Order: sequence, then C-alpha cells, then structure tokens
Amino acid sequence: MRKTIKRLLKPVIIILVIFLATMGILKYGSSLTWSLRSVTIPKEDPFQVDAQGEVYIQPDTAEITLGIEKEGKTVAYVQEAVNKVNSEMIKNLKELGVKEEKIKTTRYSISPRYEWERNSGKRFLVGYEASASITVKTNDFEKLNQIIDKATSAGANQVDSLNFILEDEDEARAQARDIAINKAREKAEAIAKISGLDLGKLINVSVFDTDYSPVPRLYNLDMEEKSMAGGGAQIEAGETKITVNVTLSYEIK
Repeated sequence: MRKTIKRLLKPVIIILVIFLATMGILKYGSSLTWSLRSVTIPKEDPFQVDAQGEVYIQPDTAEITLGIEKEGKTVAYVQEAVNKVNSEMIKNLKELGVKEEKIKTTRYSISPRYEWERNSGKRFLVGYEASASITVKTNDFEKLNQIIDKATSAGANQVDSLNFILEDEDEARAQARDIAINKAREKAEAIAKISGLDLGKLINVSVFDTDYSPVPRLYNLDMEEKSMAGGGAQIEAGETKITVNVTLSYEIK
C-alpha cells in the first residue's frame, strides 16, 4: 500500500518542483533583464597633455621711482623743503623731454620725530620728517643716467626702485601661447605613437597666463657724492621672460 502511494506521489512532486523552478526563473529573469537595462557605461576621461611656452623679450619702458626725505623743526619747514626739491626735479625732467603724463607723485607724507629720554623713559617731540616719491616712465633708455643725475642735482636723495617693464605685452603673450600649444600637440602625438594610443578630436584647450615680473635693477649709490663727482650709473635693461601654460584635451577613439 505504501509503495503504491509513493508511486502516485512521485510524479506530483516532480511536477511541483518543475513548476516552482519555472516560476523562479521567470521572476528572477525579469528582474535581471530590468537590471541590465538600467546599467550606464561611464564615458572615459579625455587624454590631456600640458606644455609651457616661454618668450624672452626686451622691455620697452623703464620705470624709476625717486625719493626725497627732509628733516626739520617744524612742519612748515620740511613741507617747503620737500616741495621745493619736488618742483625742481619735475622741472629738470621736463627739460630732458620727459612728458608730464609720464611723471607721477606716488607718495607724500609728513610725520613727527621723537627721541626717548633714557632715564625717565619719556619721549619728546624733536621735529618732523617729510618724504615724497615720484615715479618716472621713459622709453628712451639712453636718458636713464641723465634722469637720475638731474634728480640728484635737484635734491633727490633716494632711488627707491628701477624696473624695466613691457607696457603692451599682448603680442609677446600670444607668441608664448602659440609655442605652448605647438609643444603640447607634438607631445600628445609622440605619446600616442609610442604607446599605441588612438587619439580622437581635440575637445578642449585651456590657457593659463603666468604673470611676469619686471626686471629690477638695484641702484646702490651715495647720490650726493656721485652727483658731486659728476659720474653716471651704467644700467642695462636685460630681458623679460613671459610664460604661458596650456592644456590640450583629446578624445580617445
């Protein structure tokens, strides 16, 4: 009897297992199909190369800052002393052919002077100090010595700075940019050739201008003694370097 029941149940169990298996395949198969359809393949990052272009160029303008310092017992005295030197200096520069718009007063100040009493620790007003600076621009480098000498003879006692600059640097920057782009393109092609990389189209160009620094010249001189000796300073402009960096981005085939 038991054998007969087992024989009858066996086909039923097999059919039930097949049914459950079919339902599972349909269920998870549907889920798997939906999951595959939702997958997105990210786009590869572009291939990038960097390069730098440099241009060395002669500055076209000299920028000189001349200073005056005077000390005295009263404000009126130091103010008059500085103004007198300043006016005489500007007059001399104009006589040299420096245009008025190329001469600019960049600093003017008057401050009290104190001394300290050692025993009491108190300070006492002993006078005043006035100072002024004017900045002169010139494209005639041959006149640099004359400008400094004329300022000295007028009473200037400082050369705060002497820089050589480019007033219009756009053309030089364009040259440096073109050099950088050509170098970057050659670099990309060389890397692609040696590595077997298949470059696509150029998709982006980034240009980064690097600020250039004016060429400074130190002018260490006891101006009063130099003026009395009648000598002149020997000054050369040198070269200014302008740098531009670029980044090229390519698609990969």
